[in-house]
Amino acid sequence: RSRPRGDAMGTDGREPATGARGDGARAKGEDGARRAAAGVEIEGLDDDDHRFNLKTLWRFMGPGFLMCIAYVDPGNFESDLQAGTLFGYKLLWVLLWATLGGWYIQGLTIRLALATGWDLARCMREEYPDPTRYALWAMTELAIIASDVPEVIGTALALKLIFGIPTWVGVVLTSMSTMVFLGLQSFGVRKLEAFMAALVGVMSLCFLAEVTFVDAKASSVVAGIVLPRLPGSKALYIAVSLVGAVVMPHNLFLHSALVLSRGFSLGEKSLRMAYKYNIVESGMALSVSLFINFAVVIVAASNYAHLTDPEEMRQVRERPLQYAPQMLKEVLGTAAKGFFAAALLASGQSSTITGTYAGQFVMDGFLELRVNPVLRAFVTRMCAIVPSLIVVLAAGDKYSESLIVISSTILAIQLPYALIPLIKFTASERIMGPMAVSAKRLRYTIWLSGGIIGANVILIFTVIVESKLVWGSFAGTFLGLIIFSMLGVYIATLLYLTLRPVHQNLSARTSVRMKRPGDANLSDEELDDAMWNNDDLLPDPDTAAVYSL
Repeated sequence: RSRPRGDAMGTDGREPATGARGDGARAKGEDGARRAAAGVEIEGLDDDDHRFNLKTLWRFMGPGFLMCIAYVDPGNFESDLQAGTLFGYKLLWVLLWATLGGWYIQGLTIRLALATGWDLARCMREEYPDPTRYALWAMTELAIIASDVPEVIGTALALKLIFGIPTWVGVVLTSMSTMVFLGLQSFGVRKLEAFMAALVGVMSLCFLAEVTFVDAKASSVVAGIVLPRLPGSKALYIAVSLVGAVVMPHNLFLHSALVLSRGFSLGEKSLRMAYKYNIVESGMALSVSLFINFAVVIVAASNYAHLTDPEEMRQVRERPLQYAPQMLKEVLGTAAKGFFAAALLASGQSSTITGTYAGQFVMDGFLELRVNPVLRAFVTRMCAIVPSLIVVLAAGDKYSESLIVISSTILAIQLPYALIPLIKFTASERIMGPMAVSAKRLRYTIWLSGGIIGANVILIFTVIVESKLVWGSFAGTFLGLIIFSMLGVYIATLLYLTLRPVHQNLSARTSVRMKRPGDANLSDEELDDAMWNNDDLLPDPDTAAVYSL
């Protein structure tokens, strides 16, 4: 199922870069070849005397900040605010460990992309039979739609706070805002990365301004970070929502593709150095996102403690995004509304852009299908807008935020469908070659994924029991059979992905990328494909914006 490629060698006679656009021309179907735009070229990684340095690290800066947007989207704000108002600082440890776990998992996507030159979706396409592949693609698309619901609600609420328009009008307007921000891609990937980093900076500054005014006790904050505790089943629900809002399945596909936007000469030394730079860069980006999430919880917990009106306390608990400015005004005054709305709007719009990119990589990787990004963004956004608009019109603003927590929980349930294949791929020497995960590290990885999957199963049981929908009546019994049948299918499919052996053998491909040609036995077309990467899906300044994905 490999697509045809163009010339495997650049004009300077050396191998094409692992991620950046080369100097040669690449075939583009019946329209012929177009000249590839220059990417981010990095020299000297394969030098014998190369050492880790800040100048080279700067060249790698960017993909991590696009990736970390998923860690600070409106879904995170909703879950963070609920965690702070309901449980104070007691769930800060969940954010810490979820972010550390996310960093480790993102490291696996980096390792896979560098070793194979393919993103996660492409590896899954080549591994699984068609029925499984289509099912996994559908699950991933549902995850992208679920991740878009918080962006819709968050942006609508931000517009309501800034302009005073009704929430349902804001929901409709979010369909147009997506198209405006997609125009940014016409400036190229480096400019887009800078813009996204700027939006993260806006959020950081807003919450830095807020956290400096609160009177949180340092001892309570530290205890919340270092002491794991879950005070009740509701805390478990919020904790898993925090995990789902932080570690998103579509983000694994996105990051594995964005890593390939940096170009350098192939070779084992270069790839291992690139891995180190990408790990440090993503760690820096996730540190910023962790600070933002900590700040949201701390600000919410501190300000909620000052509320005395029972009705106001109830409103803040039920609709934290809408009443956060009212809660913060006791400390920040009138500036609370502006700070929070700006952070919420930046969060929603940045998440929209990264979700569109992730969707394009997923569709191309699983199906070899490329869709106009404007059309894709419109369809995805409509799938998120319709349920959001129905809830807002039918039940009012009160229940609109409940969709955000529900979508975050759905993301946590769907995460294993991307995580299990990723772990199996990176542990296989047949796919990764010398960059395969070691047996010792694999044990930690299995424990991590097992904890996430176990939390998901516990969450499902908790939700079923607390919903009180399953009881002794005929309807309750029938509904219980349906729910537990779905739970059985969920567990069975995860067992299938876990126990199924890896069938791919990319040893020859990784040998080429590691510059071990003696171990490779590839045809010219396969050799060309081994050099290929996903850079032609990234923004290209020389191409019209609506087609550059």
